[in-house]
Amino acid sequence: MGCYYATQWPDARAVMRDAVAGYDLSRWKTELYQQTFYDSTLPYWVLDCVSANSAITRHIGVVFRIANGDIYGWEGSNGSCEPTCTHVWGYEQSLARLFPDLEKEMRRIDYRHQQNSDGGINNRTDIPSPPHPTGQEPFTDGHASCILKAYREALNSPDESFFIQYWPRVKLAVEYLIARDAKAADGRPIGILQDNQSNTYDEDLHGVTTFISGYYLASLRAGEEWARRMNDSEAAGCYHEIFESGQKRLIELCWNGEYFQQHLPDYMNRRGEVGPGCMSDQLIGQWWAHQLGMGYIFPKDMVVTSLQSIFKYNWKSDLTEWKQKPRAFAGANDKGLIICTWPRGGRPGDVMNYSDEVWTGIEYQVAAHMIYEGMIAEGFSIVKGARERYDGVPRPPILRNPWCEIECGGHYTRAMSSWSLLLALSGYEYDGPRAILRFGPRYEPENFQCFFSAPQGWGSFSQKLNGQKQQADIAIKSGSLDLNILHLQTIANVKPATVTAAVGGRVQPLYFKANDGFVEIHFNSGKLVLNAGDKLEISVT
Repeated sequence: MGCYYATQWPDARAVMRDAVAGYDLSRWKTELYQQTFYDSTLPYWVLDCVSANSAITRHIGVVFRIANGDIYGWEGSNGSCEPTCTHVWGYEQSLARLFPDLEKEMRRIDYRHQQNSDGGINNRTDIPSPPHPTGQEPFTDGHASCILKAYREALNSPDESFFIQYWPRVKLAVEYLIARDAKAADGRPIGILQDNQSNTYDEDLHGVTTFISGYYLASLRAGEEWARRMNDSEAAGCYHEIFESGQKRLIELCWNGEYFQQHLPDYMNRRGEVGPGCMSDQLIGQWWAHQLGMGYIFPKDMVVTSLQSIFKYNWKSDLTEWKQKPRAFAGANDKGLIICTWPRGGRPGDVMNYSDEVWTGIEYQVAAHMIYEGMIAEGFSIVKGARERYDGVPRPPILRNPWCEIECGGHYTRAMSSWSLLLALSGYEYDGPRAILRFGPRYEPENFQCFFSAPQGWGSFSQKLNGQKQQADIAIKSGSLDLNILHLQTIANVKPATVTAAVGGRVQPLYFKANDGFVEIHFNSGKLVLNAGDKLEISVT
């Protein structure tokens, strides 16, 4: 199959020659990234968590690119299972934000090689990817994540070309899920899935769960938003109607007053189910929806209550007495978030695979979601507890390499869900084709600074509150950023009286309006292009 880098240089001597010639520039760029990333007001262990796990993208035993340009990823560094499994990579966020062009190549493989005629996207692929789908059948959670990842890549693009090119295939993928919907008596889809649902726990779930059907709802919302951009009002209306029906049915079937549980009356007689258990990632669809700016797929009060219950029942500040099985990724005195617990009783005799384990990829996903909901202390407890397990101090039962979080193999892909912590803490959202940027810091917003990456460049966002003046700066360190509209959260929800903007001392004409705790700033010049070295300074009084 060859290696992609071998197509870029004729031999090792040419690599060495170019490396020496470009050394000063490469070192400067590397140090600029490191300095920008760590010049932040966020706790050091949050930055360490995100930075260390983003290095998985460059671990030769995980992410690799063959000579024809195809890019793949194992689950972990032991080459576990065939690449690129849709379900585990449904948690990953780092590659998409740091190397968006490479992530788009993964979507090409999803939709050009792995999609069946019925729209289903097979889990895993042979390498190099043949023209026809290979690997396993579509995994329900992984297939849904392919829809959401495609929407992420479309938003994380500088123009509408990805939206236009992939819409027919994404539409087919959404309709694949609708075809599996539990239909009403008249044949209309009702917005829930209750068939055999293959998933990341390596065992089919049955009945109705918000883990799987919440993924479905998020996919419907992504399909709806995509359809509206394509002026496909019929599809958008259809998806929205199914979404509303599904939300209502999931609340009726799964909400128990504290969290969303599995609806499966005969779960005790089945193998590998959850029943009334409290799953840590029962709201993964909502986590995705927040990252993509799609709002709530469940009522906010139920979302917050569920997360509070997850923290109450699944977070353990000391795992010494907890029996982890079948594998142990933590030891005595470690902290961790259990995958599933049964606080109301009713634990099946044969539970869902891995229920008693702790996985960092789920911990970061849940922690980021808590931060989105304002549960900063709880989210930080989970992140700090996970990183304390990987402090480099040798002790059983696992290796403690800070750059090698373990699940099915080291340098495990799921841990790259950690990038969502930056998105949640900064409130970053960006619609690249429309050049609409949003920041709404959730951690100490009166004095905040954080790294961000966009489709064509990266830099730093900062803001401070001085009396009645809120100062926000967007500094571009590499590449460029297109900006038509900026949504900036006003600290303490004070209605702005004046807003000014300048780049390099040049005042930028604008108009603004207050909107639900945010000031919406429109630049009169049309698209404002910020290049490396530029700083946009916003002053709100």
